[in-house]
Amino acid sequence: MKLKLLYSVVMALLIGTAVNLVTGFNTYAVAAGVMGATAILPMLTQQAAESGVLRITVEIWQNHIEQEIFKNNGFMRKSYNADEYVIGGKVVHIPQSGGSGSVVKNRTSVPATVRKRTDTDIVYVLDAYTTDPVLIPNVDTKELTYDKRNSVLSEDRDKLIQVTAEWTLQNWVSSPVYGAYGATSLPSGARFVTNSAVEVAASAPGATGVRKSASITDLQRLQAYFRSIDRWYEGKMHIMLPPQMLVQMFPADSVITATYMQSVTEAERREGIIMKAQGFNIHSRSSVILTQANGTLRAYGEAGAVTDCEAALAWYEDAVELAMGGVDAFEKLRDPQFYGDVYSFEVRVGGRARRSDYKGVAILYQGTPA
Repeated sequence: MKLKLLYSVVMALLIGTAVNLVTGFNTYAVAAGVMGATAILPMLTQQAAESGVLRITVEIWQNHIEQEIFKNNGFMRKSYNADEYVIGGKVVHIPQSGGSGSVVKNRTSVPATVRKRTDTDIVYVLDAYTTDPVLIPNVDTKELTYDKRNSVLSEDRDKLIQVTAEWTLQNWVSSPVYGAYGATSLPSGARFVTNSAVEVAASAPGATGVRKSASITDLQRLQAYFRSIDRWYEGKMHIMLPPQMLVQMFPADSVITATYMQSVTEAERREGIIMKAQGFNIHSRSSVILTQANGTLRAYGEAGAVTDCEAALAWYEDAVELAMGGVDAFEKLRDPQFYGDVYSFEVRVGGRARRSDYKGVAILYQGTPA
């Protein structure tokens, strides 16, 4: 029956075309062809659904996730791109220079002593971030009036992007043990504490009491630090502020704040830059770095304390790096054990400070009044 209907539609279109060639435009022939095609489309769509053709397009979801990671977390691309140095989709090597030799003015002693530069390297492994497999029961795809598949997968995608970004910030200030390489962390000399006389409520999760407010003066101190270590490069300096620090530094009723915001182009806003101040590109997100009261870094997901503090992260673009190893989307349709479709995602990404001494990276954490 279906083949006969399809045959009728094709014949109607051919006849309509033939009549047009002989007599010119024929409304009835064209109408017959259109009506036939319209009648068969619902049937073909139903057949596609019944045969299981309606499925997620894996390549589109994979590309979409990677694009969303950098769209919603533009700061991640404000770093050295190490994608091409990923070995086997898992490991990245960062060569470490052994340093330069001396420069002698008006050398009188020759031959000069020949030096040999001894280079080292840093190795880190990409982390694999995976979502829990999620089931879309077959009955839901038949009875719900909205697309539950896209709704559920979008929520998983958003959580995956959030966790990936938070771990990237953590990896830029600390690195775990890997083989012969020991764990490292941002040195104490690169940890600055707010010292304003203004006190504000503690804002770290579970923290109580008051902390010293952040201020523009803190940005000046950070700028001076980066300049003193020759890691200040105009246009390439960034700082990620937690929301409360952002409000403290840039109150909404300040004319100066409006000026800082107007200095950002539309293209920069799309990259996550809110404003520019004291030479820094200002970013903000819900969580950045957490520390103990003395500035000791809290590991990601570590249980906190009432004395914890929030911290901002400042960096020079080429002082940190990010490497993407790929994005994968997995699906198993019409699973007989679960009576539905099962989906999950995986992102392989890693990063760290490009130098073992973390030169070009610093944090600003909340001071605790005495």
